[in-house]
Amino acid sequence: MYAVGQQRRNRRWPYTATIIILLIIYVGWAFVRPLQPMRPVIDSSALEAKAPAGTLKWPPVQNQSAVGILGSSILDTHGNQQPAPTASTAKMITALVVLAQKPLQPGQQGPTITLNANDVAIYNNYVAQDGSLVQVQAGEKITEYQMLEAMLLPSANNIADSLAIWAFGSLKNYQQAANQYLDDQSLVETHVGSDASGFNPSTTSTARDLVRIGGLVMQNPVLKQIVAQPSAGGIPVVGNIRNVNFLLGQDNVIGVKTGNTDQAKGVFVSASKTAVNGKPVTILTSIMGSPTIYTALGDSVPIIQSAQANFKPVTVVSGGSTVATYHQPWGGSIRAVATKDLSLKAWGGSTVNAQTHLQNITVHNRAGQTAGSVIIPASAFNNQLSAAVKLQTTPTKPSAAWRLTHPF
Repeated sequence: MYAVGQQRRNRRWPYTATIIILLIIYVGWAFVRPLQPMRPVIDSSALEAKAPAGTLKWPPVQNQSAVGILGSSILDTHGNQQPAPTASTAKMITALVVLAQKPLQPGQQGPTITLNANDVAIYNNYVAQDGSLVQVQAGEKITEYQMLEAMLLPSANNIADSLAIWAFGSLKNYQQAANQYLDDQSLVETHVGSDASGFNPSTTSTARDLVRIGGLVMQNPVLKQIVAQPSAGGIPVVGNIRNVNFLLGQDNVIGVKTGNTDQAKGVFVSASKTAVNGKPVTILTSIMGSPTIYTALGDSVPIIQSAQANFKPVTVVSGGSTVATYHQPWGGSIRAVATKDLSLKAWGGSTVNAQTHLQNITVHNRAGQTAGSVIIPASAFNNQLSAAVKLQTTPTKPSAAWRLTHPF
């Protein structure tokens, strides 16, 4: 019996020894294995703030108007935004489409165009309709740049049609190209009709689309230069021409275009400059359907002034606030806090969001170490702002029991 028992114990020993060895290996591995890095859990509520509400001074009459910021998605509107005749603000589209077909660089005059009897007939047709004009003659030689000046400053209807025909061969071809351009720009509320001047009421748009079109003009260096000119000289036949936008230079107005017909009544698109957060900002406004062009210009002044004053101070991230938390699998957490305020001026009533760029951490990190940053990205009215994000406390190490019971 003794021999049999001894044999059984001898057979069990290798299994027991194996288990003991595996346990020793496991315990050793459990205590030395690397711990998984801890990922930050972002507190999105600490990364956004709404600027105080602003007040825009819209016109007293029931027409439509809009305000936008160049280079920004901000667009505030007033009134019923339904397509209506644009009058001569359509010439902004003509200028953009012609330059897309026949580009100019700043300082260039472009090709010299010889006007002919058809151009004189266009002039005479607008004379009969009492439209705005610049006199022309058959055989007159005028550059593309001069035609743009004559179209945009005194708002010559005849020059708009002649320029479009020169660039595209016919007004019908121009109409197709212009409407394709509008589609490409997602200006779905705007349609170019039978002429390039906007004198015919078949060219329609909304105030919000006109703000965007004005923005395209101000982003074109050639057109931006032209619409900022109070006058221009050296135009063949007529000599000097004047800009009918008499708000130029007032309230920092630097463009864009007036319009006035019996059907459209008074229409005006403006661009004005201001400074926000130390950065130059261009504000665009539009007004459609005013009783007269003088009313449109006059009613635009309080819109322009209130828009320039519509940037309000807001603190998006507060220094010391928790922007993220690192949760330890063995219990407890480490807060990551912003080291300073991130404050700026923002469009009244708008929400400003910050972003985080944070690293994973381990038990080897210490309180006060930088875990990343929080930023407010650059926009049309602010440069990028950033603050370091630091750990408020030192991570703890897991207990022996936790290590032994959490192999993965």
